Amino acid sequence: MKPISARMLSKRTQLVWVAFFFAIPCALFVLRAGSTTIQSSVLLTSLASVDERPESDPIFETITSSSPWNSIVIHHLGQPAGDIETVDRDHRDAGLNGFGYHFLIGNGNGLADGAVQIGYRWINQTEGAKPANVPYQEWKSGIISICLIGNGNRRPFTDTQLLHLSHLVQRLQQELAIPASNISLASAIGDVSSPGKYFAEAQFRSQLLDIPSKN
Repeated sequence: MKPISARMLSKRTQLVWVAFFFAIPCALFVLRAGSTTIQSSVLLTSLASVDERPESDPIFETITSSSPWNSIVIHHLGQPAGDIETVDRDHRDAGLNGFGYHFLIGNGNGLADGAVQIGYRWINQTEGAKPANVPYQEWKSGIISICLIGNGNRRPFTDTQLLHLSHLVQRLQQELAIPASNISLASAIGDVSSPGKYFAEAQFRSQLLDIPSKN
C-alpha cells in the first residue's frame, strides 16, 4: 500500500494535469475572441506599376460582378504616424465599425514606407465610412477610399508613398474602368483639408490612366 504522502502527490499531479488541459482550450478561446478586435487585412510591401501587374493580383481577389466601384477619393490620416491597428482603434472609438478606409499607404512611421494595407472593407467589398465633414449628398455609393499616413498640411508625402499611390490607383482604374474625372481629393467633396496643401496633385494627376468615361 502506497504511503499517504504518495497518494496525495498522485492526486495533486492529476489535478495539475486536468487544470492544464482545461486551461489550454480556454486560452485558445481568449486568443481567438481577441483576434476579432482588428478586422482582417492584407499587407502588400511593394506594388508594381500597371504594366507589371501580376496575373493573380491580390487586390482583386475579392472583386465580384456586382462590385459597385466607380470612383476613388484620396485622403490623408492627419497624423504623422500610424498603422491599420491604430487607425482601426481610433475609428472604433469614433463610433465606426472598424477601419473606415479601403486602403492605407504607409510612410515608414508605423507602416513601412509605401506599404499598402488592404482593409477589411475592401476584402469584404463593402462601402467605406463617410468622413465626418463630408455632406451625405456628396458621399455617393461606389467610392473607393485610399488614405495616406501623414499630414499633407504639414509636410509632403514620401516619394515611395506617392509612387505606390499612383500604382494602386492605376490598377483600380484599369480593372474597374474608372476615368480620371472620377478620382478626387477629399477636399474637393467636403469641408476638409485632405490630403493637404503639400499633396503633389499635379504630379499625381499626370500619372492617371486615360480611361474613357462611361457617360
